[in-house]
Amino acid sequence: MINLNNLIKSRINIIQIISYENMRIEGYVSQTASELKRNWYKWNCSSGLKKFNMKDKKFDIIANMDDNRAILDWYESANAKDSILILEEFNLQLENNPFLISKMKDIASQDYNDRSLIMLQTKRQLPSELDKDVYIKELDLPNIKDLNIIFKSTCKHYNIKAEGNTQKIIESALGLTIMEAQRAFSKAIVQTGQLTEKEISIIIQEKENIIKNSGHLEYYHHNETLDDVGGLDILKDWLKRRGRAFEDEAKKYGLEIPRGILLLGIPGTGKSLCAKAVGSAWQFPIIKLDMGKVFAGIVGESESNIRKALKIAEAVSPSILWIDEIEKGLSGMASSGSTDGGTTSRVLGTFLTWMQEKKKPVFVVATANNISGLPPELLRKGRVDEIFFVDLPLKEDREEIIKIHLKKFKRDYNKFDISKIAGACEEFSGAEIEEAIKEALFKAFDENKEIETEHIIEAMKKTYPISKTMKENISDMRRWAKARAVLASSNSWEEDEKSKDKPIPQLKQETNNPFIE
Repeated sequence: MINLNNLIKSRINIIQIISYENMRIEGYVSQTASELKRNWYKWNCSSGLKKFNMKDKKFDIIANMDDNRAILDWYESANAKDSILILEEFNLQLENNPFLISKMKDIASQDYNDRSLIMLQTKRQLPSELDKDVYIKELDLPNIKDLNIIFKSTCKHYNIKAEGNTQKIIESALGLTIMEAQRAFSKAIVQTGQLTEKEISIIIQEKENIIKNSGHLEYYHHNETLDDVGGLDILKDWLKRRGRAFEDEAKKYGLEIPRGILLLGIPGTGKSLCAKAVGSAWQFPIIKLDMGKVFAGIVGESESNIRKALKIAEAVSPSILWIDEIEKGLSGMASSGSTDGGTTSRVLGTFLTWMQEKKKPVFVVATANNISGLPPELLRKGRVDEIFFVDLPLKEDREEIIKIHLKKFKRDYNKFDISKIAGACEEFSGAEIEEAIKEALFKAFDENKEIETEHIIEAMKKTYPISKTMKENISDMRRWAKARAVLASSNSWEEDEKSKDKPIPQLKQETNNPFIE
């Protein structure tokens, strides 16, 4: 919510509000105008100048004024005394127009106490000459109170009475704008002729489509549980304990809301699976952020994208914000801004500031395969609650993983020699074990037989694991993680004798000073 009353009383002459929600802004303006005993108007180049009639609750056309100079002249005249004027998408009028920019600077410098100018636009765009003259505010996504208003309005429009737990129905629309929520409620009513808890699935489906269409977010349906994760006992115990920290009792106890975790490690070891399983364990929605898609070609667009994504995650909170392979999205950091104009640094700065200061219960789960590609700022304590290193599973963990996959493929693992299979896949990742079992199933099916232990062992013998192709990298990762991260499993690999005396590897960004050896 925006407290326009305070902003206007502070003698801020020009306020720029970034939002798609004209209705909600007009509601705030109408309330403020009533409190300050002022008239309020709105202008755009197609409809001209309109005055809001407080008595009839509708707009009256004052003048078919499509000239952008004329509206500013009107605003400076005696006609605009005791008024609030909304200029819709006026930023487009200011582009390459020195006269209008100069005019706006004049308005900003005047000592007005009887009128206020509000620029309402969808993008954070303003000529640099006006940076110091305009107060900029981005409207937050609607809260439960705002959505309740549009919920009741939609029910009234279709002449239906909502039944059941209306609070739950309204909460299902969190993360949408007012217009998007109105469309989702309307679609549910049109399809079924009612609006009950049964229609929540329709609202969520519409919500998923809208979030997905944003281009950099995806609403993920989680079916996985922590029981589907083999090994990683330390990480799973940590997650189970932290899940309780979101309860009201934890807040009363004095606990802070958990920020998030960073899962580092070898590809295929279950990092992404853990991220998905957290949502099921805590019963939180999962919003997946594609950091690579955040970056856009237009200057300033990338920063706007990350802010929008974080606002959506907050709006549907409590939630999980899942960022898979975060190092790929932040690859521009390696160039120190020389190739992307510093965009990556600014996006990372926005994200880290939000991580540090966020008050809403949004738990971040970021995964990374390439530790050397991570910026040191992300690894600092306080940004996340913990950094876990996920290593290749040892025999005990491999046995658990094998049982999970056999069960998933509807096979009784008691009929297999699990110990023998686990011994045949030493230094395999969880993903490689799964693929070997799949290959064994194809082989057995082709032979018209039921799958047996030997089928799986044979498939494993034909697999060339990542531990061989990335042997040096894995050794470096283990030594780095031993000094700077928490091992996700109590069953961890022992360092070989040759590696013990080697110095702990450093990130590329940690060794970029040519004057330091």
